[in-house]
Amino acid sequence: MNFKKLLFLSALILSVSCSKDLDDRLGLRQDYQEINAIPADSDLFDNLKEVASDSDNQNETIACIDFIYPITLFVFNENDEYQSTSTISDDDEFSNFLAPIPETYSISISFPIRSTLNTGEEFEINDKEELEESISNCLDIEMVGECEGLIRECLWKVGYSFEYDNPYLGNILQESDGFLTFNYGDDILPGSWTPFVIESELHININLIDTTAVGQFFNFDWKAEYIDQNSLRLFYEDKELILNQRCDLDFNICKDFKFESCETELDSGVAEFLLGEYSFCIFDTLDYDQEQDNLTITYYESEEDALLMTNPILPDEPYLTNEEIQIIYVRINDLESGEHFIVEIELIAESC
Repeated sequence: MNFKKLLFLSALILSVSCSKDLDDRLGLRQDYQEINAIPADSDLFDNLKEVASDSDNQNETIACIDFIYPITLFVFNENDEYQSTSTISDDDEFSNFLAPIPETYSISISFPIRSTLNTGEEFEINDKEELEESISNCLDIEMVGECEGLIRECLWKVGYSFEYDNPYLGNILQESDGFLTFNYGDDILPGSWTPFVIESELHININLIDTTAVGQFFNFDWKAEYIDQNSLRLFYEDKELILNQRCDLDFNICKDFKFESCETELDSGVAEFLLGEYSFCIFDTLDYDQEQDNLTITYYESEEDALLMTNPILPDEPYLTNEEIQIIYVRINDLESGEHFIVEIELIAESC
């Protein structure tokens, strides 16, 4: 995803006279560092790394600042003692310079930095606090813009949460210029979707025009974070709502963990299933890539069997249910990490 460059910084490097001896110059830098130190374990340092690495990771970083190179950086150790000076020529050098710096170290950037906004307005950044404020404001704008752009590009499906159970798995949210619709069964509920930032924390306010349990579940000021570039995690108190972006035309093939098949005989409550046919939808609803070699999926009639990996149901042989709505336990194994998790699906015998 390409992010709009919001702020352009022009660095004015302070020069030190060559006539001064080395000790004098280092003393000046140590005094300067006490005021303008940017610790390697600080948020500002992390933000600088994001800015510098943007050209390589445009889907994962926030590109709100362009440094005009060259710039000069000073490095100090955990005792605030001067270590080195580096002149940086481009983003790659900046990123490579910042990456190996120990967490106990710090850096200083020469100030003042004169900057020009998109509006043409010029202003000056005189210390690290003003630099941090400028980056934070820019990050806030980027987060809101990114969030607005993501939900407008495609549809969003309510995804599976490992932390919180909700009845809206697989249902669709769609936004257009702040106007939101929620497809729930045969109903389409209107409402609004408003992203904003409070102290660098992304929030999404959802307000469906609905007074039933649906509105009571969704209508909150949710805090939000990105799981990855296609998924959002919203949380409010003990509630968690996972949203997965869906841009494919067949997004509605896989809805939730309820699978239906016609009864073998009328009013028998028995239906036939080939469980392997549902593996794709289970992975899709979990937002996992079925093509990953390290993931395996197996089916069981009981949770105990799933935990012990005994008596699996063969996925490519017909399975007959023994009740109208039968719970099947699905175990996903990650062969790479050795971890596993179990989800429940419903097999429903329909009267056709």
